[in-house]
Amino acid sequence: MSRLRQWWLYLLSKRSEVAALDYKDAYMAKVIMDIHRLRSDKAQAMVPLHALHPIHRIDRESAQQATRARAQALAARREELLAHGRLDLAALTEIIPSVSQIKVVQDGERWLAFEGNGRLYAMREAFGADCALAVEVEEYRFGRPHKIQRRLRRVRRLNELE
Repeated sequence: MSRLRQWWLYLLSKRSEVAALDYKDAYMAKVIMDIHRLRSDKAQAMVPLHALHPIHRIDRESAQQATRARAQALAARREELLAHGRLDLAALTEIIPSVSQIKVVQDGERWLAFEGNGRLYAMREAFGADCALAVEVEEYRFGRPHKIQRRLRRVRRLNELE
């Protein structure tokens, strides 16, 4: 499938969510724009599933349906993936494809996912939130990360995750 078609289908799948946006979604969008604007570097990283934390809930029906489908796809290959010990980019792309990688910012001993929250919830459903399975992510880095970390924690509080 062409990259343009993939993005078009992605945008179409999100149209029902646009009408339900509220202030916390607007703040989250601003924080994500700041992450992209202020990052000093980004790199691939392998992070244990239990250390990956979402910044928002999956509370819209369309997103919940997609998350359930992804969890079922992962559960079908659960034993194979656990035996391998890692869920790398190739496996993620094959089993639960998306237009982007899971993107994170490290905050102490945890990594906050600002992109890929639905996939993260699906993995937690399929493997358990305390699973040590290594997941390949794209880590965004900052010279001085404190401001971005504080903003991501605020997004989590607005979504009642902290």
